[in-house]
Amino acid sequence: MPRNPIDKCDVTWEDRYGTTASGNLPQYNRTKCIEDIIDLNAIHAGGAEWVTIRDFHYFHIKCPYSTEAELHYVLNTNRDSPNFWKVEEIPASELADHTATGGMMIRYAKGNKYGWLCVDPDCPFFINNGQRYFYR
Repeated sequence: MPRNPIDKCDVTWEDRYGTTASGNLPQYNRTKCIEDIIDLNAIHAGGAEWVTIRDFHYFHIKCPYSTEAELHYVLNTNRDSPNFWKVEEIPASELADHTATGGMMIRYAKGNKYGWLCVDPDCPFFINNGQRYFYR
C-alpha cells in the first residue's frame, strides 16, 4: 500500500484492501454506480440546471412514466374525470426510456410537501404538461 494518500488511487482494490475484504471487490458489485447512470449534462440542458449528483444519493424511487420502473400507477388528479383521485395504470404508449436518469427521481420539497421529482428531460409527463412529475 502506498504511503502517499495521492498514490492510493493508483493501486488495485486487492492491493489496497486485500483479497479477504468481504464483498468489497469490484467483481462482487451487483449494481452500477450512480455516477455511471446519471447524465448531468442532459439534465442541465433539459432545464434543471440546479440538479447535482448529490440529489440522486437518496433512496431511489423510479418515475412511473419510465420504462425502467416496475410499477406504472398514478393518482388521477383531473377534477373533471369520473375517476378523480383514484389510482390508474399508465398506458404502455405513454411510457418512455429515461436516458439521462435511468428512471430515478430526486428527493425534493415543494414548500412544506416533501416527495420525489422527475428531472429527466425525456419524461412524457414533462413533455406533455410542461412541468415535472412530483410524487409524495
